[in-house]
Amino acid sequence: MSIIYEMPAEDYHASKALGSTSITTLSDPELSLSDVYYQLHNDVRKPEYDVGTLGHALILEDSIEDVITLVPYDSYRTKAAREARDEAYKAGLIPVNESEATTMLDPLYAIRDEVMGHPIAGPLLTGGHAEVSLFWEQDGVECKGRLDYYKPAQGVAVDLKLLRSAAPNDVRKQISDLGYYLQRVHYMNGVHQLTGFRPEWYWITVAKEPPYSVSVHTMDPSTDDAAQMRISYALQRYKQAKESNHWPGYTDVYMQSLTPWEASKNESLEEQIV
Repeated sequence: MSIIYEMPAEDYHASKALGSTSITTLSDPELSLSDVYYQLHNDVRKPEYDVGTLGHALILEDSIEDVITLVPYDSYRTKAAREARDEAYKAGLIPVNESEATTMLDPLYAIRDEVMGHPIAGPLLTGGHAEVSLFWEQDGVECKGRLDYYKPAQGVAVDLKLLRSAAPNDVRKQISDLGYYLQRVHYMNGVHQLTGFRPEWYWITVAKEPPYSVSVHTMDPSTDDAAQMRISYALQRYKQAKESNHWPGYTDVYMQSLTPWEASKNESLEEQIV
């Protein structure tokens, strides 16, 4: 059990402890354990993740040099270009071709400037530590978390999200739909296990499209109990499946009904039929 500053990302990800993504996946009761098992053991890389990784590096650590490699092609249409891209990914780096050097990187510098110039977000990302790794045990399961930014003297943890929209109502939907509220409590559990206190938590969200709007969010503490319940369910589910080595699929017969919008469509047609 430890807090580690300046731990390389590849070392953190190599740990088999359960992180927030695994916890969120396990906590979904509608997802079969066979699907969970696949997701836990297969890291599917999506190009849209690259922008988030680069944004984190530039905003939190003020540099992207250690996470990119320049690919000397203007696209990935040729076999040689695709091979160079794949080699970069294998080396744990993000490939950036000649055209992306402008289309991908230039907006990131503008995003960085908007975040650091924001009257609330900028100070939150000042005077602390970026990419802080946590390792602890909960309910007999090894867990891990990686705080985007941590200010231990102030008892503050910050999570940075690059999203389609930073409008408060859109962020609220993301917090629910993508389980960010579970990630928050999972990380807070780790800090509490390791330090004895629960930090204040802030999300800094920034839109990936102009004008790169920035907004800052906390969470209604009344959601903590629901998050803890889902985390406990995830850990119990994981332990039982791992101990029995049984990760079943969908084994029931499911009675289905129409979605509300399809039922509404049919109801509107009934009114038109004479």
